[in-house]
Amino acid sequence: MPALTLSRSPAAERPAPGPSLPRLWLARIRDRRALAALHPDQIRDAGLEPWRLRAEIRKPFWRA
Repeated sequence: MPALTLSRSPAAERPAPGPSLPRLWLARIRDRRALAALHPDQIRDAGLEPWRLRAEIRKPFWRA
């Protein structure tokens, strides 16, 4: 009678692709703080609309 062995697939041993959720949240916090620190001249030079910028800054960190 042949022996049956269950091996783990290589995909199961690899970590999940992409950043972890806490890292993603920290990046959003950092990015939104940087946006909030922009001078009005910088906002205008970048071609950003102030109302969109305010909406992005006010989002909680868990929202994309």
